[in-house]
Order: sequence, then C-alpha cells, then structure tokens
Amino acid sequence: MPLPQNTRRWPRHPVDLQVRVLAAGESPETMVPGRGTEMSEGGMLLYAGILLNPGDMLELEFSTPSHSRMQAVVRYRDGYCFGLEFIAPITA
Repeated sequence: MPLPQNTRRWPRHPVDLQVRVLAAGESPETMVPGRGTEMSEGGMLLYAGILLNPGDMLELEFSTPSHSRMQAVVRYRDGYCFGLEFIAPITA
C-alpha cells in the first residue's frame, strides 16, 4: 500500500509554545492560555480551552519579550485542538 503524499505547503516542526488566544470580537480580558505543539511558516497546531470553529478569526500572543501578536484563522478543529493558518502579524 503506497504512503499518502504530503500536500502541505511548508514542513511542520515540533514546538512547545505558550500562547494567549483571543477570539475575534472579544475583549482583551478574555484571552485564554493555549499551547502550540507544531508550527510551520503558514500556521500552527494549537490546544486551547476555547470554543472555536473552522472559519473563526483569532489573535495569538506569543510569550516573547515584545509579546508578538499574529492574526490567524481556524482551518481544522478536533475538540480543543485547532489547526490554524496565519494571516498577518499585528502591529501594536
């Protein structure tokens, strides 16, 4: 049986990143903690205790000295595991 072909645009890399997640339209006080476990140039796999569905927009804040922020869209959901596509960095 042939192996399935990888159709991803960018290779994924294992990571262990703490992030904060803000669903579109929510106030900054409703940011919830999350954890990224795989990352590529175009997106990441996120685990977070927030109700999101494919197509939902969100903002991610990475735990860096400058608190980098990125806008993303949910492309996949399985429980509280989300496949995200990065849209654009957010400038403060």
